Amino acid sequence: MSSLFANVASAPPPAATVEATIRRHLQGVWRYVRMLGAGPELADDLTQEAFVVALRRDATGLEPAALATFLRRTARFLFLRHLRDREDAVLLADAVDELWARDCEADDGDGMLAALRACVGELQGRARLAVERSYGLVAEPERSRVELARELGMEPNGVKTLLQRVRQTLRACVERRQKS
Repeated sequence: MSSLFANVASAPPPAATVEATIRRHLQGVWRYVRMLGAGPELADDLTQEAFVVALRRDATGLEPAALATFLRRTARFLFLRHLRDREDAVLLADAVDELWARDCEADDGDGMLAALRACVGELQGRARLAVERSYGLVAEPERSRVELARELGMEPNGVKTLLQRVRQTLRACVERRQKS
């Protein structure tokens, strides 16, 4: 009888189950990798590779919370391997893990992203233009600091200072929204 259950347990999960599992965890893993500092293309690659590892190791059958942890740990390892020459990479990854556990784990970052979108929506004038154009939040491509300075009638260092202040404002706004 135990050998019958062993065969059932080792049988690959149906494709529909694997697809549903991937859909459930994809966004959270991708956001986590972006928080680590990966660009969108690298985040796509690392997220895909984390799922390949999970499938190869038959981890897709884990409970959802355990699988989410497995995928993040795998993605973290892959990201650190990608940055193996950077001495501060592990410290950064540790800080991101702490932030993720505190603010994002429960909803894969949906709450933080919603708060950030609302806070960006509250920005006005140069601050809003600078954020939208610098981070590609509008239909137009991202602008360099020099291009943005020209558009806003500022010096490039002025744009840098403006963006630093806006990031501080956004951070405070997101924290307020998450506490309430």
